[in-house]
Amino acid sequence: MRITNVDTLSAFIDRLISERIKLYHFETKYEDEKSVEHQRKVVEAIKDKIEVLFIQCMSSDEYDYIDEKRTFGQERIDEVKKLIDNIEELTVNDLDVGTAYYEQKEGNSSPQKYMDNELKLREANEKRSTSKNQIDKSFKKIVEIE
Repeated sequence: MRITNVDTLSAFIDRLISERIKLYHFETKYEDEKSVEHQRKVVEAIKDKIEVLFIQCMSSDEYDYIDEKRTFGQERIDEVKKLIDNIEELTVNDLDVGTAYYEQKEGNSSPQKYMDNELKLREANEKRSTSKNQIDKSFKKIVEIE
């Protein structure tokens, strides 16, 4: 059985990419022939391991591995994204409060415009409250692992 991040195909490919990037830098940036030669050997060794893995799996019609489990998890990542969206929404709501407040302060508006601005101000404050509650709720879910 293969173990993720150790000897699975994805682990070999990930390592091949990293080592190939190093080779690229040794070849182009540092022009260090000794390091270039070393990195070429590393890259070739990883390619050989990938080839062996393919041969073994194809001949046995089996690829048995333990997959990777993450501690942070997609659910927490999604919650962080919601948190960021709520912060952005709170910012817009704060701007809306300011706009409604200054429009109301102009003083040359009709009673209807005053009432419209009052409604905008109340609506923006309600949205701010909702956004702030969502931010705290999301942060709690991110931090407290159940």
